[in-house]
Amino acid sequence: MTWETYTAFLLFVIVMTGTPGVGNLTMMAIGQTSGFRSSLPFLAGTTVGAIFLDTLVGFGVGGVLLATPELAWAMKIGGMGYILYLGWKILSMRPDAARTKGPLSFWEGVFVHPTNPKSWAMAVVGFSQIATPEMSLPLQVAVYVLTFTVFQISFHSLWGWGGVVLYHSLKSNRLRLMVNSVLVALMVGATMYALFLDTPHA
Repeated sequence: MTWETYTAFLLFVIVMTGTPGVGNLTMMAIGQTSGFRSSLPFLAGTTVGAIFLDTLVGFGVGGVLLATPELAWAMKIGGMGYILYLGWKILSMRPDAARTKGPLSFWEGVFVHPTNPKSWAMAVVGFSQIATPEMSLPLQVAVYVLTFTVFQISFHSLWGWGGVVLYHSLKSNRLRLMVNSVLVALMVGATMYALFLDTPHA
C-alpha cells in the first residue's frame, strides 16, 4: 500500500463519515434534545457495529452479501424498517427527560450500520481502494478498520456537539421537536433514495 493509495482512501473515508447519514443525524438529534452525554451509549454502539461490519467486509463477507439478490433485498427491507424505528424513537424523545439515561441505547446503536445496505456498499468500495496482495490480509483489515473507526467516532461526536449547540440555542421544546422532525425526514428520505431509487454505490 502506497501513501498515495492510502491518501485517496483517507479522503474517501472523510467524505463518507463526515457527511449527513443515519448515525450523524441521530447523534445531532440526541445532542439537541438531551445533550452530548446522553448520546454516549448510542455512540459506543454505533462504533461496535461499524467495527463488526468493516471487519466482515475486510475478510470478504460484504461482497458475498451484496452479490446475492435475495439477501440484498432482505437487507433493504430490514434496513428501511430499522431507520423508521429510529425515526420514531427520535420523535419520541423529550428534552431533559433523558439527560441521565440515553434516549437511544447501546444496542440500538449497534444495529445502525450493519442493517444499512449502503454502509455495506460503502465499506466494500472503501476496502477495495486499499486492498493489495503486497500486504497481509489481517494487516490490511486492521488499517482499514482503524481508519474508519477513528473518523466515524470523530464525526459522530462532532455532529452530536452540533446538536448541543442547537440545544442551547433553541429554548422552545416545540422548536426542538421541529428540528428533530426535519432530521428524521432527511434520514428517511436519504435512506429510501439510497436503497430503492439510486444505483448501488458509495
